[in-house]
Amino acid sequence: MPIVEMQRISLFAHQQEKDAVINILQELGIVELVDLKESSAWEEMKLLLEPEEAAEEVAQLESRLGEIRYCLDFFQRYFPVQKSFIEQFTGARFNITPEEYKEFVAKGEETDLVYRNCREVDEEQIGLRNEETRCHNLLSSLAPWAGFSLPLEQIKDTKRLRMQLSTVPADELPVLQKALAETVADYYLEVVSADRDLAYVFALYLQKESAEVGEIFKTYGATEVSFPGLTGTAAQSIEELDGKIAEIQRKREELRQRVEKLLIHRPHMMAYYDYLEGQRAQKEAIGNLARTENTFMLEGWVPAPLVSNLKKTLMQETETALLVSRDPEPGEDVPVLLQNGPVSDAYEVVTRMYSTPSRREIDPTPLMAPFFFVFFGMCLSDAGYGVILSLLAYFITRKIKLKGMGKQLIKLLFLGGVSAFLAGIVMGSYFGDLIKIEPLWFNPLDDPMRMLIVSCILGGIHIFTGMAVQAYQSIKRGRIWDAVFDQGLWYLFLIGLVLLFLPQGNFAGKWMSITGAVGLVLTQGRSQKGIFKKLSSGLVSLYDVTGFLSDVLSYSRLLALGLATGVIASAINTMAGLLTGSVVGVIVMIIILLGGHSFNLIINTLGAYVHTSRLQYIEFFGKFFEGGGRSFQPFCKTTKFVEIEERKA
Repeated sequence: MPIVEMQRISLFAHQQEKDAVINILQELGIVELVDLKESSAWEEMKLLLEPEEAAEEVAQLESRLGEIRYCLDFFQRYFPVQKSFIEQFTGARFNITPEEYKEFVAKGEETDLVYRNCREVDEEQIGLRNEETRCHNLLSSLAPWAGFSLPLEQIKDTKRLRMQLSTVPADELPVLQKALAETVADYYLEVVSADRDLAYVFALYLQKESAEVGEIFKTYGATEVSFPGLTGTAAQSIEELDGKIAEIQRKREELRQRVEKLLIHRPHMMAYYDYLEGQRAQKEAIGNLARTENTFMLEGWVPAPLVSNLKKTLMQETETALLVSRDPEPGEDVPVLLQNGPVSDAYEVVTRMYSTPSRREIDPTPLMAPFFFVFFGMCLSDAGYGVILSLLAYFITRKIKLKGMGKQLIKLLFLGGVSAFLAGIVMGSYFGDLIKIEPLWFNPLDDPMRMLIVSCILGGIHIFTGMAVQAYQSIKRGRIWDAVFDQGLWYLFLIGLVLLFLPQGNFAGKWMSITGAVGLVLTQGRSQKGIFKKLSSGLVSLYDVTGFLSDVLSYSRLLALGLATGVIASAINTMAGLLTGSVVGVIVMIIILLGGHSFNLIINTLGAYVHTSRLQYIEFFGKFFEGGGRSFQPFCKTTKFVEIEERKA
């Protein structure tokens, strides 16, 4: 069975071996720990046990992790790690040997020094950035006054005179000048510069006329400007500020070089981050335990075939550990672990994206896999594209070590490429019509109706398989008559309807469809109360035949996507073929072929995956699959940055 049987374990050991036991469980990665405090039996257990506390240690580790994460982000800001297009999606990690990893972990104290250096550089950079912003803002303010010859520190009031720099709206300047001339007897007004919006003026007038001048300036929107702390002319201050900015740039470059010297510690920080993450996971796992003064206890789920291996390892590496296992009890929340063959496991990613199967149903992955393989190939349906897709998937697996759903998805694409290659040979498509080879069977572009019929036949088989699985599950649960009435009679009715359209099966089809219809009328309302409700529900159920017809017709998308791939490829080839005749034309033709076919491959691979998955989810899974299971989540080592190479003896 693809769904692995689980066993509940209880592990007891002496407190002195707690860390050793937790480390063994993490290394093995086969136990899903259960929080004893959330167990239904905790009310009774807490009379003898007390929960293990590790919150303080977890907080300390999180603080250290925060410091290292800060350093890594700091390095990334100045010297970002360049990732390939593929690595941006897969999150590729760098490989180190076990010896290098141990060396990095042993030098954990060095990370404190790196953190302090990063903090110092960052604080200096912030100070420089603030100073540079201040200088630029001041430069912007001084620029209009560059032509003003009076030193800025001399612009101040005396006992008899008032001096000020002001900005005036450009369109108000003439009326302001006129008002001053009409109102103030003695004054001096110099327009230092002007732009589209503002005029920059220097005003000199008597203190006794400050009230009149101030009122005029206020009326016409003038704003006083001051530059406290600056000496010399505006031009001299601008020159001085330019020098400061140049000095800031020089210091910033020095800090950048200092960061570059710290870069040698980046691999160390990455490895130590992963190490601390593992330590934090261990401390968090300890929070699931319960203890007495001298012993501790933990519980969890282990795949049944691996229980003996766990017992053996604990006996060899510990002195006090005792492991007890049992079968799940009714009502327990048992995790689900799927176990498929080397080919069908690639399609687990499709199943998981829908839902994890529950323990009471079968894993649909091995049943769905051959249909997904065939349908994907029919959608892409090009031998050339299939070869490229498989080669790309193989290249990714060789360059990047993927795990989990990422590994399964790349494997699925590899198999999808194989399927597209086979479909392309059958249908005679090699980068569209770029390479002209006769199809082994037929070309959908020349005979789309045959492709539609093939798609609908495969769809019918797909749907009937889903119904068969539901019948099997009903029989397995002891509901034999449900299988007969809900699937068997529909088989009889639907197959009879199909035979009615075949000359050789007309007679048999008529009686099969009549028998099936009568049976459905008599049985589909069996859960209702009263004869009238039973018969009326049975009659209404016959309307579901339109649903089956709609389901079958939905497989026409296999025709549509297959034709789309071929038509777009042929159009690209036609456009490229128009450009032959010159060297430039040939170059452009090659660019169009490469770009066009790359786009066609990407967009139709995505379409093949999405629409093939849709057929599984709606037309296949909808017939029998409920889902709702909880995936098995073992306590194991996980790394974000490093991949520790396995050394073979």
